[in-house]
Amino acid sequence: MRYIKIRIPGKLIKIPYLEIEGETPGKTCVISGGMHGDEVNGVALIQEFLKYAEEENIEKSLHGKIIVLPILNISGFKARKRQVTYDGKDLNRSFNKKGKTASNRIANALSKHFFGKADLAIDCHDSGTRSMLIPHARIHATDKTHCRKCTHEMARAFGSKIIIERRGTRGMLAVEMEKLYKLPILTVEIGGGLELAEKFLTQGAENIANILTYYKFLPGEAKIPIKQYYLKDRFGIAAKETGIIKFNKKLGQRVHIGNLVGTIYAPTKNKTIKLIAPMCGIIFSMQNISSVTKGEIMYSILEDKKKCHVKRRRTVSHFEEVVNIEM
Repeated sequence: MRYIKIRIPGKLIKIPYLEIEGETPGKTCVISGGMHGDEVNGVALIQEFLKYAEEENIEKSLHGKIIVLPILNISGFKARKRQVTYDGKDLNRSFNKKGKTASNRIANALSKHFFGKADLAIDCHDSGTRSMLIPHARIHATDKTHCRKCTHEMARAFGSKIIIERRGTRGMLAVEMEKLYKLPILTVEIGGGLELAEKFLTQGAENIANILTYYKFLPGEAKIPIKQYYLKDRFGIAAKETGIIKFNKKLGQRVHIGNLVGTIYAPTKNKTIKLIAPMCGIIFSMQNISSVTKGEIMYSILEDKKKCHVKRRRTVSHFEEVVNIEM
């Protein structure tokens, strides 16, 4: 393990990294995790990929170089906080900014030493403290983007059923590296709630390897799913009462309109409220904490176009099925 030293106000911090160098020269890919300190699955996905790389001995067949950054926000990880604890700022809103805060200095050092030298990058996340997400790839659209096609291809190659496209925010790693270096960065989201989504992590590591295969870092033929969904929004279901929540369904499970998803016990009214699915689809996210506050999103559904007896749709306009895209 090697370290990059970054001096911030009153402290010198060290961020670990390692390099996997192939016997054949080629392009450079950066794989990072731990941008937010409360997202353990991003860090665990890096660990799973490194395990895969060792077991498959990819150095011998690798064309080019892979730079692995297991954890970007060490202070946040120690405190189980999303933000960098030295200044309370979000590291993923701190790239390409001139400020001298700790987060800006960390972000700009990472940009200069790693992302600015890469040809593509994969940044691993989860949903944070309160909810769990099914695995998906996320791309960020901007008004003037050079890498949109590239990140769409990376998302296809990652192989998850769902690809979400969202408008990026200033200071985001993926947005700013595209501006500065025309660097395509794919954001990967798996799990959340400060719990390891173990059943997803092994597949996630293999999906990262599939991206590397698609871009010829590794030999072989990449496996591209026949059907995937581009999603621009999901339908979140908010709690109507404050109370204790229990789910009958599981993350990723298909539901039909009218199905019982779970219950809320409202102690102030001593009543139990049934949670009924308002549409047909797949449970995309689910709160991982048993207490819920009125108005808080408990779970969300990705509505299906097919496999449902109900003709009326509520969110179909927000996503499209992608079939046999030319890559």
